[in-house]
Amino acid sequence: MIVLAVQAHNKVAHEMTRQAHIDAFDSYMQILPGFLHQHKPYTNDDFPLPPFAMLFIAPFTFLSRPDAQMAWVLIKPLFFIPIFYLCLSMVRRGGGAIGPVALGLIMIVWFFPVIGDIQEGQMNLLMLLPLTIALWLAQDQTPRSDIGAGLMLAMAVCIKVTPLAFVAYFVFRRRWRLVVWTLAGGVLWLLVIPAVFFGWDQNVAWLGQWGNIMIVEYVLHGTVKFTNGESIPELITRLFSHQPAWQIITANGSKQNHYMNILNLSLGTVRLMGRLVLLAIAAIGIVWAGRRLSSQHCRRYVMEIACVGLFMLWASERTWVAHYVLLIFALMAAGMIASDELARTSSRRLAWAALIFAAILMPWTSNLDDVLGPQGRDMVVSVDVVLWISFYLALAIITAQFRDRAERATIPAPAPGWGLYRRYKTLNAASSL
Repeated sequence: MIVLAVQAHNKVAHEMTRQAHIDAFDSYMQILPGFLHQHKPYTNDDFPLPPFAMLFIAPFTFLSRPDAQMAWVLIKPLFFIPIFYLCLSMVRRGGGAIGPVALGLIMIVWFFPVIGDIQEGQMNLLMLLPLTIALWLAQDQTPRSDIGAGLMLAMAVCIKVTPLAFVAYFVFRRRWRLVVWTLAGGVLWLLVIPAVFFGWDQNVAWLGQWGNIMIVEYVLHGTVKFTNGESIPELITRLFSHQPAWQIITANGSKQNHYMNILNLSLGTVRLMGRLVLLAIAAIGIVWAGRRLSSQHCRRYVMEIACVGLFMLWASERTWVAHYVLLIFALMAAGMIASDELARTSSRRLAWAALIFAAILMPWTSNLDDVLGPQGRDMVVSVDVVLWISFYLALAIITAQFRDRAERATIPAPAPGWGLYRRYKTLNAASSL
């Protein structure tokens, strides 16, 4: 982290001579003073976060741009270390366990989105921490935990809108108390807290401008920009319409588009196709998750939130490798299935294959793509390597099956000692399934 922080500091210091920015965070460092000191309005999506998110970034504007970048990198472990251990805790509280080999594969795969988030100055880990806390608290299903879970889930939604998928999940699971506290948290984080710092009128004005740019344009008008995103709507757009898959700037400064479409349908048609595919996936998820959970201290809860997290990535047009830090839920679920002796052999094999597949493909999102030539990065992004990884993980999760009580009785007992005690604890915890 220290090496990455020094590298980021030096990059910003170098690029300042050209009046450029190196990543999203550095862009915010140049934009935010206009909001904070001159009350400039939202005019485009250069700052895609709501006013509430300014409060997390504003303290860094007191530093120089290189120092702010360095500080932002250095605090990232305060995000990803708790996220990792809370996810592991959810698996253990659900009666599962993850072996060392599976855990190693998870860390290899997750390393690349985390590094991508750090090097690109993204806000995904900032959103993922309250989201993970919310899911961890929600597992207890007590009045006190529901309050905390609702407020934390609302905070994640107020940083980035896409965690609304988890609100829908808790509505489906009839966690009404948690949902009510999420709505209350939305009022708190979007209206009350920012108004304390910016004033009520200014906050409401900003919120309306942000909503028109970031929500209305995408939800109602179906605006699709050249984002090279790694989500289902973006993949469908690249495959079935004559939209650029990637773009390069030639030596003379002109822009050259590259295409990969196999059909030339209208943008309206491909947008409709993307939404229909997402609706079909949501319907399949509802059927798959139709079983009632007597308690969320079970493997099923871990598997369900993993699939909701994957759907959240698939549905957003603004999804890149750095956003796939959310893959941690699915990786933990696959690792749990692969390591679980109560899972059927076919399920364990598929989970192992998904983890190995992910560990092989994910490095191609790094500088390894340089072996493909100058356009290697664009080609890897355009074929959606991380999207196919997520599909394989989803397949391993939704097809996983566990032994019933009769089959469990036929499992050979281990030798007496500590191993017998661990087996007893595992079988006992699995009864919640």
